[in-house]
Amino acid sequence: MNILNSISFRIRLSAVGRYLSCLMLVFHVGCAENSLDYTELKQINEKVTESELKKYLKVIKLLPKDKIPTFPSVYAPAPAWSHIRSLPIEDLVNSEQNNLSQLWDIQRISDHFGTRNRTLKKALHRRDMSKDQFISFTLALGLAASRTQLRPDQNLEEIIQKGEKIIHQLQLDKRPFSSLSLEEKHRTLHEAMWIARVNRVKQLIQVPPENINLVKSHWDELKEVLPPEFLKNPLGDLSDTLEERGIPFTINEAEDSDELLEWTSMNAIIGTDEPDPKPEKIR
Repeated sequence: MNILNSISFRIRLSAVGRYLSCLMLVFHVGCAENSLDYTELKQINEKVTESELKKYLKVIKLLPKDKIPTFPSVYAPAPAWSHIRSLPIEDLVNSEQNNLSQLWDIQRISDHFGTRNRTLKKALHRRDMSKDQFISFTLALGLAASRTQLRPDQNLEEIIQKGEKIIHQLQLDKRPFSSLSLEEKHRTLHEAMWIARVNRVKQLIQVPPENINLVKSHWDELKEVLPPEFLKNPLGDLSDTLEERGIPFTINEAEDSDELLEWTSMNAIIGTDEPDPKPEKIR
């Protein structure tokens, strides 16, 4: 009797095992059918095609108010080290550079973008696009949009060259930041602003001209949907007018030319009084 019970139990267990195996197989096939065939991410130095842009905009049209959910910022502010930071300046600079480089990481952005937004997930699913792909398109198009907002005199290569020289000098400074005088701290933070400038420009300079032209041709659509930080000068909040342009002044050559200056002894005002032998002290 015990033998029969044992055999019966094994048969039931085997049947349950086959059922679970079939269930897992069906689940696996279902997941495979819902998976994306194409999951490659768009790099910021790669050309975005018209068809890719249309697909991107179709996702956005499925979102509330045709707007992208709040997008994590990738443009870091200038360093604002506390006056009591005791680390050497070189360490503060290196740490700042490492932190800024992580801002552009797709995974970092994905962890803070639309994590509980079901509407976004549904829109991406309907258009066969992963969230990371959507983020990569936002960065590629956003940086191209930023390029269109630069002033003509903002030469990216020159900014990198100048900035790297200043940053290199900061990296040679082994003094604790807290040991500096107030004036030295102010000057150091002013120079450290180049860390953020160079970080942004090294991304901006990678944008291909095709993407800039694509953004310009679809500006009316993109300006309504791209994150706000991509719609203004990307270096505007890090600008220093005196450093970039100097103190402005103009000379009217028609009126202020030295050649127009006239002097004659007849028109000169010449003093004739004797010097005061006991001049009063100026208080």
